Amino acid sequence: MIRKKIENFWYYHKVKVFVGIFAFIAILVISAADSGGEADLEIGYIIGESEIVLQNVNEKMSALEELIEAKDKQKAVISVVPLTSSRLELEFAIGISHILLLDKETLVPFAKYRFFESLDNYVDKYDIDISDYAEVKADPDNKNEYRVYALPVKEMDILLEMGFPEDYYFTIRLPKEDESDDVMRNKNAHIILDYLLD
Repeated sequence: MIRKKIENFWYYHKVKVFVGIFAFIAILVISAADSGGEADLEIGYIIGESEIVLQNVNEKMSALEELIEAKDKQKAVISVVPLTSSRLELEFAIGISHILLLDKETLVPFAKYRFFESLDNYVDKYDIDISDYAEVKADPDNKNEYRVYALPVKEMDILLEMGFPEDYYFTIRLPKEDESDDVMRNKNAHIILDYLLD
């Protein structure tokens, strides 16, 4: 009796069973591939008027990857991504890159809004002279309290060696506090900034 029911079930539902097994395996394969492909920190740089030819990126990133925390992997991954102006606006909406390297023309309009973390403590800690860089200070809250939201790349030898222009600025995007991955990447961005300035 049971054998007859199983044969009957198999005759009418074998295609559904195969589709279900295939879907389950496909989901497992996709989730396994996805868990290792995401960068633990993304550095975005604006493609401005000057042409940027990056050099020794893999070598420099390997050294930086040793410093940061990895998510679900043994080795951390840092990706360096060029950004157009329109992609930069998208960055602020969806928030992928945590470190943004911007030219002055791009920095000034965005610094007026609350997109970047204050970097005042780095100016004090590393005694950085920003007197010639008025554009790095802003008051996005309109409280007449100007804070430093960007640091000149000119002070960061590793970035200069990679080919980034001296007139670019280093910023850290504000994290989404309710997302633990975003907070971890933000922490990684601060570790990298400490290393670059040390």
